[in-house]
Amino acid sequence: MLKRLDTLEVATSDLNDAAAIYEKNFGFQVKREGDTAIVKVGAAEIKLRTGEAVAPAIAANGEGMMGLWLEADDVDLVAAALKKAGIDAGAPRRDVGRRVLAIDPKHANQVPLFIFDRKA
Repeated sequence: MLKRLDTLEVATSDLNDAAAIYEKNFGFQVKREGDTAIVKVGAAEIKLRTGEAVAPAIAANGEGMMGLWLEADDVDLVAAALKKAGIDAGAPRRDVGRRVLAIDPKHANQVPLFIFDRKA
């Protein structure tokens, strides 16, 4: 049902320092786009995010992982399987060429989990 890890989003208050960790310590090339730095890891990305968009997440939970994005062939099938397991993921929302299920972190070891497909 789930195809691949797409994106791991990380909130940081110091984008330059966070990017330097991946560049200096691990040898990754980091592409910067405004308040985001992107680290490609195979077909997946680590998105280091800073600024007003992530300030509430940092205030509530501190710096660190703020979203795990997994791609599926069909989020309706994922939602049905989750419902069988006793988890109501609700209806998918539409988001720029994809449908997204937002899974309550209490069902994913306190990780904000997003499962999407590319069916618009």
